[in-house]
Amino acid sequence: MKLECTIDSKSLTLHVSSTKPLSLMLIEDVGVKSMLSHCRGKACGNCIVLVNDVAVLSCIVPAFRLKDAKIRTFETFQRTRLCRDIERAYRATGNKPCPDCYPSKTLLIESILTELMSSTRSREEGTVDEKAIMQELSLNTCPCMDATELLAITIQAFEYRRRRRGTN
Repeated sequence: MKLECTIDSKSLTLHVSSTKPLSLMLIEDVGVKSMLSHCRGKACGNCIVLVNDVAVLSCIVPAFRLKDAKIRTFETFQRTRLCRDIERAYRATGNKPCPDCYPSKTLLIESILTELMSSTRSREEGTVDEKAIMQELSLNTCPCMDATELLAITIQAFEYRRRRRGTN
Protein backbone atom coordinates (compact mmCIF):
# COMPACT_ATOMS: atom_id res chain seq x y z
CA MET A 1 0.00 0.00 0.00
CA LYS A 2 1.24 3.47 -0.88
CA LEU A 3 0.75 5.82 2.05
CA GLU A 4 1.18 9.59 1.90
CA CYS A 5 1.37 11.34 5.25
CA THR A 6 3.33 13.93 7.20
CA ILE A 7 5.59 12.67 9.95
CA ASP A 8 7.36 15.23 12.12
CA SER A 9 6.70 17.97 9.56
CA LYS A 10 8.13 15.92 6.66
CA SER A 11 5.88 14.86 3.80
CA LEU A 12 6.52 11.19 3.13
CA THR A 13 5.35 8.53 0.75
CA LEU A 14 5.77 5.08 2.26
CA HIS A 15 5.09 1.63 0.84
CA VAL A 16 3.79 -0.49 3.69
CA SER A 17 1.36 -3.31 4.39
CA SER A 18 -2.10 -1.86 4.99
CA THR A 19 -2.37 -3.75 8.27
CA LYS A 20 1.07 -2.79 9.60
CA PRO A 21 0.67 -0.86 12.85
CA LEU A 22 1.82 2.73 13.01
CA SER A 23 4.38 1.89 15.73
CA LEU A 24 6.22 -0.59 13.49
CA MET A 25 5.96 1.75 10.53
CA LEU A 26 7.59 4.53 12.55
CA ILE A 27 10.35 2.27 13.88
CA GLU A 28 11.11 0.21 10.77
CA ASP A 29 10.24 2.50 7.86
CA VAL A 30 10.90 5.96 9.28
CA GLY A 31 13.62 5.23 11.85
CA VAL A 32 12.01 6.83 14.90
CA LYS A 33 14.24 6.02 17.86
CA SER A 34 12.09 7.39 20.72
CA MET A 35 9.32 4.84 20.11
CA LEU A 36 8.79 2.17 22.75
CA SER A 37 6.27 -0.58 22.28
CA HIS A 38 6.84 -3.22 24.94
CA CYS A 39 3.35 -4.65 24.80
CA ARG A 40 3.28 -5.48 21.08
CA GLY A 41 -0.29 -4.33 20.59
CA LYS A 42 -1.79 -4.83 24.02
CA ALA A 43 -2.09 -1.08 24.72
CA CYS A 44 0.43 -0.31 27.50
CA GLY A 45 0.53 3.27 26.28
CA ASN A 46 4.28 3.67 25.78
CA CYS A 47 3.88 4.09 22.02
CA ILE A 48 1.66 7.17 22.04
CA VAL A 49 2.07 9.59 19.15
CA LEU A 50 -0.03 12.51 18.01
CA VAL A 51 -2.12 11.94 14.90
CA ASN A 52 -3.74 15.18 13.80
CA ASP A 53 -2.94 16.52 17.33
CA VAL A 54 -4.80 13.68 19.08
CA ALA A 55 -2.97 11.10 21.21
CA VAL A 56 -3.26 7.57 19.82
CA LEU A 57 -1.79 4.20 20.71
CA SER A 58 0.38 3.65 17.66
CA CYS A 59 0.55 -0.11 18.21
CA ILE A 60 -3.15 -0.51 17.40
CA VAL A 61 -3.54 2.01 14.54
CA PRO A 62 -3.16 0.28 11.16
CA ALA A 63 -1.43 2.10 8.32
CA PHE A 64 -4.56 2.27 6.16
CA ARG A 65 -6.08 4.76 8.64
CA LEU A 66 -3.21 7.20 8.21
CA LYS A 67 -3.77 8.49 4.70
CA ASP A 68 -3.00 12.23 4.67
CA ALA A 69 -2.51 12.22 8.47
CA LYS A 70 -0.21 14.60 10.30
CA ILE A 71 1.83 12.47 12.71
CA ARG A 72 4.05 13.88 15.43
CA THR A 73 6.50 11.83 17.48
CA PHE A 74 8.34 12.79 20.62
CA GLU A 75 11.62 13.15 18.69
CA THR A 76 10.61 16.48 17.20
CA PHE A 77 8.11 17.53 19.87
CA GLN A 78 10.78 17.54 22.59
CA ARG A 79 12.52 20.46 20.87
CA THR A 80 9.48 22.74 20.92
CA ARG A 81 8.38 25.52 23.22
CA LEU A 82 5.20 23.56 23.86
CA CYS A 83 7.22 20.73 25.36
CA ARG A 84 8.96 23.17 27.69
CA ASP A 85 5.58 24.08 29.25
CA ILE A 86 5.11 20.43 30.20
CA GLU A 87 8.70 20.06 31.42
CA ARG A 88 8.21 23.14 33.63
CA ALA A 89 5.07 21.54 35.05
CA TYR A 90 7.04 18.35 35.83
CA ARG A 91 9.55 20.44 37.79
CA ALA A 92 6.91 22.61 39.50
CA THR A 93 4.92 19.62 40.74
CA GLY A 94 7.97 17.55 41.65
CA ASN A 95 6.70 14.66 39.51
CA LYS A 96 8.21 13.19 36.38
CA PRO A 97 7.39 10.01 34.48
CA CYS A 98 9.93 7.19 34.29
CA PRO A 99 12.23 7.07 31.22
CA ASP A 100 10.10 4.35 29.58
CA CYS A 101 6.87 6.35 29.52
CA TYR A 102 8.22 9.93 29.57
CA PRO A 103 7.79 10.48 25.79
CA SER A 104 4.30 8.99 25.71
CA LYS A 105 2.99 10.76 28.79
CA THR A 106 4.41 14.05 27.55
CA LEU A 107 2.63 13.67 24.18
CA LEU A 108 -0.53 12.58 25.97
CA ILE A 109 -0.48 15.73 28.09
CA GLU A 110 0.15 17.80 24.95
CA SER A 111 -2.92 16.28 23.31
CA ILE A 112 -5.00 17.28 26.33
CA LEU A 113 -3.51 20.80 26.36
CA THR A 114 -4.26 21.24 22.65
CA GLU A 115 -7.89 20.34 23.30
CA LEU A 116 -8.11 22.61 26.36
CA MET A 117 -6.56 25.56 24.53
CA SER A 118 -9.00 25.14 21.64
CA SER A 119 -11.94 25.32 24.05
CA THR A 120 -12.86 28.97 24.55
CA ARG A 121 -14.40 28.29 27.95
CA SER A 122 -11.36 26.41 29.27
CA ARG A 123 -8.94 28.97 27.87
CA GLU A 124 -10.79 32.05 29.15
CA GLU A 125 -12.10 30.78 32.48
CA GLY A 126 -9.28 28.39 33.31
CA THR A 127 -11.77 25.57 33.82
CA VAL A 128 -10.94 21.98 33.05
CA ASP A 129 -12.99 18.80 33.02
CA GLU A 130 -10.90 16.72 35.41
CA LYS A 131 -12.88 13.54 34.74
CA ALA A 132 -12.28 13.80 30.98
CA ILE A 133 -8.59 14.51 31.57
CA MET A 134 -8.28 11.49 33.87
CA GLN A 135 -9.91 9.29 31.25
CA GLU A 136 -7.51 10.52 28.58
CA LEU A 137 -4.50 10.07 30.87
CA SER A 138 -5.48 6.43 31.39
CA LEU A 139 -4.22 5.63 27.87
CA ASN A 140 -0.77 5.12 29.40
CA THR A 141 -0.79 2.34 31.98
CA CYS A 142 2.76 2.69 33.30
CA PRO A 143 2.48 2.65 37.14
CA CYS A 144 5.32 5.13 37.74
CA MET A 145 2.82 7.90 38.56
CA ASP A 146 -0.71 7.95 39.86
CA ALA A 147 -3.59 9.75 38.19
CA THR A 148 -3.64 12.68 40.64
CA GLU A 149 0.03 13.43 39.92
CA LEU A 150 -0.63 13.41 36.18
CA LEU A 151 -3.68 15.61 36.62
CA ALA A 152 -1.64 18.13 38.65
CA ILE A 153 1.03 18.23 35.93
CA THR A 154 -1.60 18.73 33.21
CA ILE A 155 -3.32 21.56 35.08
CA GLN A 156 0.02 23.25 35.83
CA ALA A 157 1.09 23.02 32.17
CA PHE A 158 -2.32 24.39 31.14
CA GLU A 159 -1.77 27.41 33.40
CA TYR A 160 1.66 28.04 31.85
CA ARG A 161 0.15 27.81 28.38
CA ARG A 162 -2.74 30.16 29.26
CA ARG A 163 -0.39 32.75 30.77
CA ARG A 164 1.94 32.63 27.79
CA ARG A 165 -1.01 33.20 25.47
CA GLY A 166 -2.18 36.08 27.62
CA THR A 167 -5.50 34.64 28.83
CA ASN A 168 -5.81 35.01 32.58
